Amino acid sequence: MSVTSAMATAKERKTRTRTKRVSNRPSIIVSKMLPNLIDLLPGTESLVCPDCETWCPITGHDGRTPKLVPHHTSRARTPQARRCSGSNRRVQIDLTIPQWHQQLADAIKETSSRRATNVLRKPKVAVAPAVTQITPRPLSPETARTAYQTHITQCPTCTARARCTERARLAETVARLIRQEPRRQQVRAILARERARFDRAYAAQAAKDRAAEWAKQAETKVLRSALAKKAGTLTEELNNTCRIRPANTVSEFRGHALSLEPLRIAT
Repeated sequence: MSVTSAMATAKERKTRTRTKRVSNRPSIIVSKMLPNLIDLLPGTESLVCPDCETWCPITGHDGRTPKLVPHHTSRARTPQARRCSGSNRRVQIDLTIPQWHQQLADAIKETSSRRATNVLRKPKVAVAPAVTQITPRPLSPETARTAYQTHITQCPTCTARARCTERARLAETVARLIRQEPRRQQVRAILARERARFDRAYAAQAAKDRAAEWAKQAETKVLRSALAKKAGTLTEELNNTCRIRPANTVSEFRGHALSLEPLRIAT
């Protein structure tokens, strides 16, 4: 839509105006507004108009009657603009610049404290197995000997002449494990040999199964090829067969849909 001269257009909001008109509406009290809706810095005094909710400069702040400058409800150079009813409304500045700064800092601190913090995910701890699911680790002579030496260095009762019952038990355990170690080595060797034999047998059987599967696939492929070739040959023979109809026989082409008229070919 084109803008014509008959339409009202929003103008720039000047900081200082020459008009002496004052609105009869109640004054705007700065201390009752939010600190982020006010700007009291020298040279940029302004606030958000309560009526149109747009930033509007304050004129006459150096004199006795500070008020909002005349302004429109929309931004500058907007067509079909309307004069805001908050124009020339008195402003009661009952805050100093330090007080305004303090309120603004408190508001920023309170807002930052309300912001959501980063969620720290708790690490998932693995579920401990049940007692019946725990596999005991076999005790070796080296482990028993280490426990025996640790007990000697840490036990206050064990000295050169005195020995506690725990030391005697550990010594007996070490001696028993040393005696049983050759037999355990034989058992471990037998288990390792049986495991290796089982692995070799499993690999051989898997190779045989794989070879049989490949042979079966090859046989199926050859059979399919032979059947396809034979079917093609039979079809070819039937197509090339020329049969002579005996005399005084009925044709296989009969029925109510068969035309009895001679075939006429247009030339």
